[in-house]
Amino acid sequence: MIKRLLKRIAKTFRKIFPPRTLTIVLAYTTDVHGALLAYDYLHGRPTRWGLSKVATRIAQLRRQHRHVLFLDNGDVLQGSPLTSYYNFVRKRGLHPVAKAMNALGYEVSCVGNHDVEQGPAIYRRIRRQFAFPWLSANAITRQKKSFFQPYTIREIEGIRIAILGLTTPAIPLWLNHDLYPGIYWQDMKEAAHGWLRFLKQKKKADVVVGLFHAGLHPSSGQPGWPAEIPEENPCLQIARELPELDVILTGHEHRLYNSQQARDPAVRALKPVVLMAGSHARHLGVVRLSFGRTKNSWTLLEKKAHIESLRDVPEDPAFRTMLEPYHHRVLAYVNSKIGTAEADISSRYSRFQDGPFLDLIHRAQLHVTRARVSLAASFTTSFVLRKGPVRVRDVYALYPFENYLYVVIMSGAQLKAHLEWCARYFNTVPARGPAPEHLINTDFMGFNFDTARGVRYEIDISRPVGERIFGLRWEKNDKPVHPAQTFKVAVNSYRAQQLRLRFGCRVLWKSNKEMRDLLIEFIRAMDRLPLPFQPGWRIVPEAALEALLRSRPQ
Repeated sequence: MIKRLLKRIAKTFRKIFPPRTLTIVLAYTTDVHGALLAYDYLHGRPTRWGLSKVATRIAQLRRQHRHVLFLDNGDVLQGSPLTSYYNFVRKRGLHPVAKAMNALGYEVSCVGNHDVEQGPAIYRRIRRQFAFPWLSANAITRQKKSFFQPYTIREIEGIRIAILGLTTPAIPLWLNHDLYPGIYWQDMKEAAHGWLRFLKQKKKADVVVGLFHAGLHPSSGQPGWPAEIPEENPCLQIARELPELDVILTGHEHRLYNSQQARDPAVRALKPVVLMAGSHARHLGVVRLSFGRTKNSWTLLEKKAHIESLRDVPEDPAFRTMLEPYHHRVLAYVNSKIGTAEADISSRYSRFQDGPFLDLIHRAQLHVTRARVSLAASFTTSFVLRKGPVRVRDVYALYPFENYLYVVIMSGAQLKAHLEWCARYFNTVPARGPAPEHLINTDFMGFNFDTARGVRYEIDISRPVGERIFGLRWEKNDKPVHPAQTFKVAVNSYRAQQLRLRFGCRVLWKSNKEMRDLLIEFIRAMDRLPLPFQPGWRIVPEAALEALLRSRPQ
């Protein structure tokens, strides 16, 4: 009773004697990827990150400042066994992501590409359960309207703050249209220009915040980037083109970035503050907006941005207790046994030489599809399946993405061209003599380095890019793969979309189960691992291979 009375008195006092200065704090998370609690389900141990730590820090900020806007920048629905379990196994009831984010009092969130990847049944369900707007202004329907809410406006002491959500438009490069039916992804730069003008002129926004699920490092124009796909990471370009934007909160790339601390003076001089706050709730991005009153209006005087590490912040006990029932159900699921490993299976050298680790994925894909060839990449080089029981959590560790299994039609020429593209993962080495120090092309992501099963071949990394694949022959009869012959190829959904755009490959079949579920079923059926194995590909020259292996010591 007394507290309510004091609040009313304070409010009346502010009306009679309005303050001359005002601070509004923007705090945001990005790419949380299901890290609700500070716990690693794959290794069964606590971590130093998670929304349970964010809960502690955001409560502190709210005690310190009267005006705090708490935002999220997408990719929260994917990335952990917890989200996967409640997306695809236990589908009823309030989703733990919605429960957690509602409890934390998020003002708004932006849609991320991995949120869309979960499919319309999941993102429609989550949108209904969120107690705040879920934004993406460039997700356009056939009726030329935004499928998601495009923006929201918060008014604080008469200051109108517009928050515009945009999602990377490169989604068609990775995801099949079945996952976003009826949606077209507009170029972010084009969308930002139009919406900024609308928010300033029509909605009279005093401050415009871009909540952009996209990165800073451009992708278009690089080898293999389809001309019809807009720029994946245009946030710095938008900052240069639209100085009327006040703040751009970015994500997608899982990096730390603050334009106010950039080495390039031209970036430091940008009018919008550009921030990227990492991933997995390891950090919190904070922007303080300071205003001064002149007569009857406010003027934005200063913007100060920083990124806070949550490493040493304790978990919020009430938040953790709230999520305990969800946590224990997931623990029971990930710890269930599905088979037995009779020897260790390591991914350490899986991108350098053929072995049982990738063979397991290839064999499962070929078993399910009866395709002639399997394409698969190693998503991790730090996983070891230890001798003993194989559990569900092991499958999540060796295959961390929510891909589906597809069958596409490829020709021999297309298969070779794709393997040549994958061989860009390696830098060129001398044909003779010692290998150079830097053997890996750091501009080529390791998860794009596909290997093939069903054929045999060599990768000669002493040859120029595009001329490295030799001796491409069928595994069963040792006959050469003819460029004109066509055949079925098993691939994940991410790669199938790339092959469709790059080569026009026709999709023949799609699984209705995730690749991880198919792996779990395959291991249960096989019961014992590893399976009998014969190498299908190798890297030459030998000196280069030896150098690669030495670069990953035990």
